Amino acid sequence: MGVILLGASAFGSGMSANVDSEYKKAVESYKVKDFKSSYEIFSKIYLSKLSDANFNYYLGRSAFETGNYEVALASFERVEMLDPTNLANKLQMARTYFMLKMYEDSELAFKEVLENPTIPQNLRTNIELYLSKVTKVQQKSFTYATLNLDWVYDSNVNYGSLDSEYSINTGTLPAASEKSDRALQVYADLVNIYDIGAKNGFAIKNRATVFLKDYQELDAYDVKYFGYTPSVLYKETKYLGELALSMDTLSLGNKEYLRTIGLTPRFEFSHTNTLRSIAHIKYQRKYFTQSPQYDLNADHYELAYSLQTILSPRSYIQANLKGIRERKHHGSRIDVDYDEFRLNAIYANQFTAIYGTELFAEYRRRNYDDHSTLFGNTRADNAGTAAATINARILKSLRLHLKGTYNRVESNQDRFSYHKYTISAGLNKTF
Repeated sequence: MGVILLGASAFGSGMSANVDSEYKKAVESYKVKDFKSSYEIFSKIYLSKLSDANFNYYLGRSAFETGNYEVALASFERVEMLDPTNLANKLQMARTYFMLKMYEDSELAFKEVLENPTIPQNLRTNIELYLSKVTKVQQKSFTYATLNLDWVYDSNVNYGSLDSEYSINTGTLPAASEKSDRALQVYADLVNIYDIGAKNGFAIKNRATVFLKDYQELDAYDVKYFGYTPSVLYKETKYLGELALSMDTLSLGNKEYLRTIGLTPRFEFSHTNTLRSIAHIKYQRKYFTQSPQYDLNADHYELAYSLQTILSPRSYIQANLKGIRERKHHGSRIDVDYDEFRLNAIYANQFTAIYGTELFAEYRRRNYDDHSTLFGNTRADNAGTAAATINARILKSLRLHLKGTYNRVESNQDRFSYHKYTISAGLNKTF
């Protein structure tokens, strides 16, 4: 009996080693996008890996890319049972539903991914494009809205100086002290997107944004912002291009303060399934509407590059590099012309089906062009920001979020040095 058992054990071990060897070979083919080879191997050994979420995802992707959509859907459904936090899998399920002409299921699945606030903006745009194709088949355009309602505490609403006084050439003056306050904040975002040609990959997107902040005591700092951004998008397998026109208006207190109009070409390139480059160029014209600020009117130029890495099906990290230049239209104010450099990083992780987090850190440097005779130098600011957000799903499309932010600016002109922290808590609803 002992001999028989030994033989069975050795046979089982040999079979396991062979499966592992084939699995490794299939993954290598998958990584180089040889989906035909990976699918052939995965489909031979899948019975021994039914409880492996990664295996089922690889099998599903290989099946999808080779046109075996029923097999792909079955694989993605197994992943959904084994790992319900896998956002990449939810997205692949939505795509598979579409290919199987299960359009209502596809729309619901895409919307479920879209409702997660931790997904990056470029992935959100890609999902919007998919949804535009789904709704075109259903002979309608796709529209969705996001609403945030927050309670906010701001420790330094007026950007009061770090020190109680500051020095100029003629002596020392008292600095503005910090003023704290609480506010109610509303953010609403409405997006409509329409596919204008399945063959050529074009879509039209319209986006309207409203932001309102109402302080409890410091009414002069109340904010009203309205923005409208129409754009044209073009997508191929590895490329995504967007040309956006932006128009917005900003009010402080009860008075309109600023209007802008801008043009932004944006380009995205997928190096691999997990690595993407994103770049944009922006020109914006600023018009200040109150006569004391007319000489703040400026041209705003922006050049940005981002590198995004998908770390896992539920997490990503993105590094962003941005250069900014502003130049005045007229007048002699010394606080308009500047060059700015920004470097920041975002890390997001959907830890469980309920909880997710986002971390943000930024360094920025701003150098003004014009010399100040009052301070005796040319202004230069160094600044840093750190923020952390926790999201918790309450209902399918309703989430609770808590966010803390700290900002600090060190300027060679002490009057402009400050620090502040803000804490906000609220609800996020997607319609």
